[in-house]
Amino acid sequence: MENFETFESTIIKLAKTYSIPYMGWQDIAQELRIHLWLKRNQYNPKRRYEDWAYITCRHKIVDLARYYDAKKRGGQGRTSINIEDVAKNE
Repeated sequence: MENFETFESTIIKLAKTYSIPYMGWQDIAQELRIHLWLKRNQYNPKRRYEDWAYITCRHKIVDLARYYDAKKRGGQGRTSINIEDVAKNE
């Protein structure tokens, strides 16, 4: 996929923007890379790759935050979380 490498700077920016417990930004970035790779067959070439990848990464960030929120609460976490809930306070 030719656009995969060009999206790296956005992956790093997203990883540094959001805070997820027990994960550094490098861990978040790696999770996003893996997730994009695993979802690459769902990409529709009629769409802009950057738009698809950005939305896919934001969904993954919410999933990671939801997972660690549930883990922190002993498996009794909330079933939904907003992306702004994991944004770093800068």
